[in-house]
Amino acid sequence: MVYTNSWVEISKANLKHNLRQVRKRIGSKVKLMAVVKSNAYGHGLLEITKLCNKDKNVNWFGVVNLEEALELRKNGIKKPILVLSYYDLNKKQITQAIRYNISLVIYDLKQINYTEKIAKKLNKKIKLHLKYDTGTSRLGVCEKDIIKLACVINKSKYLILEGLFTHYATAEEVNQNFTLKQTKLLNDLKNKLNIKIPIIHSACSAATLINKKYHFDLIRLGISLYGLYSLENHQALRNKFKLKPVLSWKTKVIQVKTIKKGNTIGYGRAYKVKSNKQIAILRVGYNDGYDRKLSNKSYVIINHKKCNLIGRICMNLIMVDITGKNIKVGNEVTLIGKNISSEYLANKLNTINYEVVSRLNPLLKRIIK
Repeated sequence: MVYTNSWVEISKANLKHNLRQVRKRIGSKVKLMAVVKSNAYGHGLLEITKLCNKDKNVNWFGVVNLEEALELRKNGIKKPILVLSYYDLNKKQITQAIRYNISLVIYDLKQINYTEKIAKKLNKKIKLHLKYDTGTSRLGVCEKDIIKLACVINKSKYLILEGLFTHYATAEEVNQNFTLKQTKLLNDLKNKLNIKIPIIHSACSAATLINKKYHFDLIRLGISLYGLYSLENHQALRNKFKLKPVLSWKTKVIQVKTIKKGNTIGYGRAYKVKSNKQIAILRVGYNDGYDRKLSNKSYVIINHKKCNLIGRICMNLIMVDITGKNIKVGNEVTLIGKNISSEYLANKLNTINYEVVSRLNPLLKRIIK
């Protein structure tokens, strides 16, 4: 099923622009992982991955779980894929991971023993990336245990320690002291291990743009791939690296009507009409991912004009003020795009642009432009 009440447009040109910008930053030797987890941050897993798969600047793909990785392989994606987060210790899935040559994250001994058992039965090898918890305190192995796990993997006939990585806690902040500390811990561990590990990686989008010391062998390009910034307080870097948003979100006007003074609009009668108004009804709502907390607080663009939201956002409908703007049924409406960014909506919601785009309903149609 695909919903067409609103739709997402993906700019192929802007995606290519962002990849070129980052490739220029990291040089030719560092590998670039396009992080397409969580439905490519709301942009569409297959749509974004297929575009990136054709781009010479992309070397790897990063996904959140094994289901996403298998979906990519089954749709013809042959470039290396790393499951960055979690997966079940399920015989069928681990078997598929081995057969489809998918690299897995490792963060405990149980995972090592289970994957080795399956690999041994198949008489095949599996590639693993050991995650070092250097201070984010999420998934990962603490310093006292990680050397032991690395040695267990390295001694196995069926396991390949392909990568060692960490995840930064404060990479987007102006003060880089903690990020530098995490980087030093990763460097120190690499030197202590005395094991040849092909790929060391740590850099997210922010770290990639801020400091080349964070690049190592591979960078993991997430939010910046999509032309969005996590560098809220780094205006100089935002000016230097001109990224272009890949996503636009649109819908249409389905009704136009006049509401008389004194009447109210929407659930809870949340908006009282103080003078006669012309309003438009739009076929989009919080089921699509348009946050209900934007009620009476934001605007949309119709015919290049700002039209304020009035009344509470419904599950499938929104009402906007079009008084004096000559707007008609069938007119296209921009919810995110030119003159209304995901950052603007994030500020209204007291959240981050990641959340605004990643919460777009995955059933919305994604159109490549």
